[in-house]
Amino acid sequence: MKRLSLVFSLLLLFGVILVACGEAETSTDDSNNETVDATTEETNEDEASEEESEEEESGTYGLGDTAEVADVAITITNVSLTDERNEFADEDPSMVVKIEYELENNSDDEIPVGADLQVYDGTGNQANSYPLDNTLGSLKPGKKIQGVEHYGIEEGPIEIYFQPMFSLDEEAIFEIEVE
Repeated sequence: MKRLSLVFSLLLLFGVILVACGEAETSTDDSNNETVDATTEETNEDEASEEESEEEESGTYGLGDTAEVADVAITITNVSLTDERNEFADEDPSMVVKIEYELENNSDDEIPVGADLQVYDGTGNQANSYPLDNTLGSLKPGKKIQGVEHYGIEEGPIEIYFQPMFSLDEEAIFEIEVE
């Protein structure tokens, strides 16, 4: 009951603040023009913040963006096609994409690195990891690593799903053109 009363009080306070802000914006007096201009600037900043929040809420990121999942931050720094092939590989994909990234472990525990990406190509098929110089290992708390993964794809663009191993948090999705 106390919780319901607290929520109602907060909603009432929020409503009073909104009404007060609305009155400041509708004023046409010259002395209040500065207040209106300041409110307009704040609104523009709020709209920019909303766009960033929508991107984060949708979980879709691009090249150079940083996403954080389960206290692990990832930035996809480069995506490119490579002509390099492994003569002992079981598969011979039409294209091999090289994904370079940076991981930062913001958690209190050491984390495994190298099994936290899933890649889908432009046809919607899940890409298989391609056996080249892929990063495997672990990362201590508070440390960063520059990693590389290779995947065989049929065509671009690609979607990269990032979720740290053993995490139940929602994954981050990067949509990136392949060049």
